[in-house]
Amino acid sequence: MKSPSTLIALTALCQSASTLAFAPTSTGERASKTGCEASRRDFLSTAVATAGIAASSATLLTPLPGAAKGLGEGGLPDGAAQFSRVIKVKAQLKSVAKRVAEQPDDITKEEWDKIDDFLRTVYSAGNDMKVISKGIFDPSKKEKADEDIKLLQKVVQAAQKPVAQKDVKGFSAIAAKADGLFDDFLDQLRDVPDEL
Repeated sequence: MKSPSTLIALTALCQSASTLAFAPTSTGERASKTGCEASRRDFLSTAVATAGIAASSATLLTPLPGAAKGLGEGGLPDGAAQFSRVIKVKAQLKSVAKRVAEQPDDITKEEWDKIDDFLRTVYSAGNDMKVISKGIFDPSKKEKADEDIKLLQKVVQAAQKPVAQKDVKGFSAIAAKADGLFDDFLDQLRDVPDEL
């Protein structure tokens, strides 16, 4: 919502512009000017008024910055945005591991470089997991979640060697370990008893 002072200023601008645009002229003024001059003046004043109204409506109808952002673009509150990123990275890791395992001969050097870049994304997901873990209230689960985060980041660092060497088996083993750590971390977030 715009501030009241902005709305008042825009309303005043629109009223003054529309008043000038549609104000009648005296017959003496009209008689002294040719039809072409009068229509030009009327056209310009109407154009100014229309532009002022259009600008004020565009300003009033512009969505708020937070409302304009979609999922993953900062539109979610802290915690939810991190959780969303962790879930996306986990899914992407499975997809990359599947591609490497099923089509190792088709992977080019550029793709291996992109996988190396993606490992940085997986590592930064550990930072998101740290934010999420602040919401775990059970001390044993929080400790286990913190261990999973540290181990995940170490595993991701270790994955850079097989990626640099284009070692399919080494990368697949490390990706499977990282996926298991994601699963274990997400299990720590559950607060529903196992008996149910």
